[in-house]
Amino acid sequence: MTATPLLEVEDLHLSYELRDRTVHALQGATLHVGRSEIVGIVGESGSGKSTVARAALGLLPWGVAHITGGAIRLEGADVTRLGPHQWPKLRGHPLAMVFQDPLSFLNPVVRVGRQIAEGVAKHDPGADRTRRVAELLDLVRLPAEVAQSYPHELSGGMRQRVLLAIALGCRPRLLVADEPTTALDVTTQADIIALLRDIRDTLDLSILLISHDLAVVATMCDRIYTMYGGHTVETGPTAEVLRRPGHPYTYGLMQSARAVRDEHGRYATIPGQPPNLAVEFPGCPFSGRCPVEVETCSTRFPPSAQVSGSESHLAWCWRLVEQPLDNAAVTA
Repeated sequence: MTATPLLEVEDLHLSYELRDRTVHALQGATLHVGRSEIVGIVGESGSGKSTVARAALGLLPWGVAHITGGAIRLEGADVTRLGPHQWPKLRGHPLAMVFQDPLSFLNPVVRVGRQIAEGVAKHDPGADRTRRVAELLDLVRLPAEVAQSYPHELSGGMRQRVLLAIALGCRPRLLVADEPTTALDVTTQADIIALLRDIRDTLDLSILLISHDLAVVATMCDRIYTMYGGHTVETGPTAEVLRRPGHPYTYGLMQSARAVRDEHGRYATIPGQPPNLAVEFPGCPFSGRCPVEVETCSTRFPPSAQVSGSESHLAWCWRLVEQPLDNAAVTA
């Protein structure tokens, strides 16, 4: 990218200090979000994708979560060490987040119009709130009458749109969407995906999408990052990564999502167990599960390497550092 990215996370290390143990949730997370981009983070539960997004918004529990290395930069400014009294000035504008369970984040006894207006009042105090609420509802393709409804009177898709309207009322430049289509039916998922892309184009904002659903990411994102065991292990243009994954974990994730069967009729799965994040591991976290593992994998984490000679498609894999990865070997 030639311009300064809107959001940069560089080699971020973050741990949770619990009563009986330390959990090393991030051990080298890296991502960049450019202006007007839609960028996705994919990975299984526990990979660190939601943690890195919440760290970028200062939403992690203070006193429990500790950044031990790396940096977070917003429009070039280092915000890694901001305290709990400084982050609220950035939330809403320029950063906003849409969560995956709208019913848990909407007040059940307050009409949704009033909830949308609260954000407008804080970030745009001179605005006509009634008019602005109507504009925001129209932006997310809901009729103005919805403002008089309570959350329980709306469908799941409508509640998700209300959460989106609340976030957009703060006029963010970066919108973080954490599993925004979870628990929605296929038709409603498609509507929400189309809506987010249209909003990106209309408002010229950036979107960071966290998802385990590769189909959603393939439809929506310009670029993607794959995370595993607290590390970023691959990144590139969405079409390139899905056509020729450079990291064995990305390949295994794709095979699992496609419900591919082997010669015995069994669905493709990734063997083994996810890494124990209570233990700092010096090598690749996929070591022990990887079908193309080499000796170095368990002792040192690899540098990034180009996939198929592409400067924009990178994977952190020793097989790529030493020789181009043959995807056929991944299934061996």
